[in-house]
This record gives sequence, C-alpha cells and structure tokens, in this order.
Amino acid sequence: MPIEDFLVPGEQIKFVCKYGIEYANKKYNLFITNKRILLHKKRGIFNKCEDVICEKVERLEGLEYKEKGGLSNLAKISIKGGIKIDIKGPIKEVKNMFQILECLKNVK
Repeated sequence: MPIEDFLVPGEQIKFVCKYGIEYANKKYNLFITNKRILLHKKRGIFNKCEDVICEKVERLEGLEYKEKGGLSNLAKISIKGGIKIDIKGPIKEVKNMFQILECLKNVK
C-alpha cells in the first residue's frame, strides 16, 4: 500500500526521508506533510503488514536537535507533542527534517 493511502484530504507531502531513519530501534521511512509526521514501515515476508506512526503538527510542543561527534555522522531529533518521538539518522537528513518541522511549528 503506498503512503498516499494513509494521507487525509488536503494533506500534502513536504519532506520525504526514505533511508537511515531509526525510531524505537527499527528502520522507518519518514514523511512530513502539512498536517502530520508519518513514520511508515512495511514488514513481513509472506503476510505483508504495515506499521504507521503519526503525530499531528498542530500538537508539536517542542523540538530538540543533537549531533553526535566523531565518525558516526549521526544526529538525533526529539519531537515532543502528544507522544514523544526520538528519531536518529544521517546528519543531513535529520537537520533538514528539523528545519522543516520548525517552520511548520511556527505556522500553526
């Protein structure tokens, strides 16, 4: 099932990160829309299933961005809203995600 099947009317994708994003020690594809943050993962070999985790942009209360030093080239973003989401990934992707969420948070 494509991610478009999970979008609500009037929802538009603003950012896509399809590699290297980790949440709760699992790899996810991350989508930021004008309304929500969506973490999407397909799993299963024979019985295909999908995991989707969502947080509304309007519920964002805080964002925290940290980079790890050394050769790891990783960053972490903590998203505080109705639920707390800690996401790890490549610095470039996570920094772009932080900037987009910061803009969306200020628009709400």
